[in-house]
Amino acid sequence: MKYLFKFTSLIVVIFSSIEIVYAEEDYKCIWRNPERTMIRIAPEAEDYKTIIKEISSKNLHKIEDKAGKLLAGQRKSFQYYELMAEGKSLGYILASTQKGEYGAIEFVFGIDKDNKIISIYIQRSRERDREFKKREFLDQFVGKNLKDIDHMKFKTTLGTKAVVSGLRKELTAFEVLK
Repeated sequence: MKYLFKFTSLIVVIFSSIEIVYAEEDYKCIWRNPERTMIRIAPEAEDYKTIIKEISSKNLHKIEDKAGKLLAGQRKSFQYYELMAEGKSLGYILASTQKGEYGAIEFVFGIDKDNKIISIYIQRSRERDREFKKREFLDQFVGKNLKDIDHMKFKTTLGTKAVVSGLRKELTAFEVLK
């Protein structure tokens, strides 16, 4: 029985390590509840489709030169979602993860056909900083595109920096790869 416990523990450790390496190399969707939050972003949306674009080294350099270094798991492919209603495209949803002081900050935002933000919310975070979660901070992005964000001034905290950085990276990748 003692050996069975040791063997089982070893197998768990091995498979846990493999999963950690895989997670770092392959970016997975962090949009946690698509059906419910799709309506939160665009109430008229009826459905969505997932779009995955491979990132060539040329495009990776374009994105990172303009927006900063992508996280390790975000460097091979870019995933976004096209919102649909009555068979027509309404816009897109992008989900982002950025490093915070106490872990990942996950946020989801929608953009219209002109790449202007229609809504944004913080999906998950363990940050003690609350500034980036306030509606007044998030609402200042609504109606803005990448060029607008590049010229905006923000109250600077670790959380607000992460959100602004994530928006720039996601919007830049979207523009380069779409």
